Amino acid sequence: MQVNYPGSGQIAIMIWFALSVLVEIVSGIMLWFWLRRQGVKLSYLMVKMPGNMEAAYVKWCRSQGRAPNKKVLVFRAVSLINAIIAGILFIVLVATR
Repeated sequence: MQVNYPGSGQIAIMIWFALSVLVEIVSGIMLWFWLRRQGVKLSYLMVKMPGNMEAAYVKWCRSQGRAPNKKVLVFRAVSLINAIIAGILFIVLVATR
């Protein structure tokens, strides 16, 4: 019986996928805690939907008379897109073999 070990490209995709998911989770937790400290009420189900925390952040900024930090919003969007692309490549190139 022959065992097929993953190649270096597959290992790189596995690491990329794991790190992109980790970045998305950690940044989401950090934004959630920050919003809670600012007094923003978020339901548990709303936190799980992509874009809801960011919308709550923009709404809070406007209620304070401030402009939202675009770097936060761009980082969250790019990290989500990165996780989606890494997930697709993981499924196509690693999980199906």
